[in-house]
Amino acid sequence: RCLCLYATARTNKTKKKQFKAQAKRIHKELTNALKNKNPNVPHHASLLNAEKAALNQKKNQDDDVRKLYNDAISMSARGGYVHDAALAQERFADYLLSSVGDYEEAKYHIEGAIQRYTNWGAMGVVEHLHNKYQDILVGSSTK
Repeated sequence: RCLCLYATARTNKTKKKQFKAQAKRIHKELTNALKNKNPNVPHHASLLNAEKAALNQKKNQDDDVRKLYNDAISMSARGGYVHDAALAQERFADYLLSSVGDYEEAKYHIEGAIQRYTNWGAMGVVEHLHNKYQDILVGSSTK
């Protein structure tokens, strides 16, 4: 839920403050679970940290946001959470397209997300991503 709230806050400027406040509360609960050594939390917290940084990004902080997303992808993949690694790549691609305008790196992460979702068996999500990003995926090997 927290991820959805951060994502919505990034796209809905009129209710940004409201969504951000709700996300912050849930993020704090997850951070507390992380402090209690819950083994299922670190990769989720990592993705939420990236989403929060993308939402709060100031000028010249793009490298910090990119690192946080890459950390979330790596942490999820290393932990065997294929679907969460795919989600992190999908969210990173969205950030790259909407906030940075880096189409090449976004395409790389969309293709990575598609491959991970395919490996996980989430063919509905794969089809959705193909449709959503068809202009970017032109000539891609993931089709």
